[in-house]
Amino acid sequence: MTGVLPIAKYSSGSELNMFLEYDIATSERFSQYFGFSDSEVDDLYTVYQRTTNPPKISRENLRFWYDGYHTADGGLVYNPRSVVCALTNNQLGNYWTSSGPYDEIFYYIKDNVEEIRDDFVRMISGERVESRMMEYAATSKDLNTKEQIYSAMVIYGLLTYEDGEVFIPNKELMDQFNQLLRSNENLGTKKAKNISVK
Repeated sequence: MTGVLPIAKYSSGSELNMFLEYDIATSERFSQYFGFSDSEVDDLYTVYQRTTNPPKISRENLRFWYDGYHTADGGLVYNPRSVVCALTNNQLGNYWTSSGPYDEIFYYIKDNVEEIRDDFVRMISGERVESRMMEYAATSKDLNTKEQIYSAMVIYGLLTYEDGEVFIPNKELMDQFNQLLRSNENLGTKKAKNISVK
């Protein structure tokens, strides 16, 4: 288990080259181990209600903020880090996006603005965008097509993927994408509005 990023594959003559990778979007095996399931969050929420005085987070708000990641076997999972942080702090917030990977968004899109700007506006409006998932390697530096960019963003957990489409899974990420569009002139932000996830 390595976390979000795939293992960097070295040359065929290196010691580290004969392993299997499983990701949330395309590998059904081990899907139950990606993220928190509804029942796991229910259990955590029960403990939270019993031990927090006064509890300020509703169960529905946890779903709205942190659920929505689709697994290859058709399941839905929550972002585990954000759920744990929210319940520990008794406060909803953008916990996962402040942990680092969100900083990669503009790196991926800065050289492909024209091709994906309209897609981002559509996703922030709650729509899905057609895309094929492609293998993303930890050593990939050049992401030249929409499919490569979106595949990397799915692996990082910045988008989710289902039935040939990518989209923004929850409020935590929707807020960050809204902010991205508003704060980067290259993305045509003057047209962007504050839009809530559906």
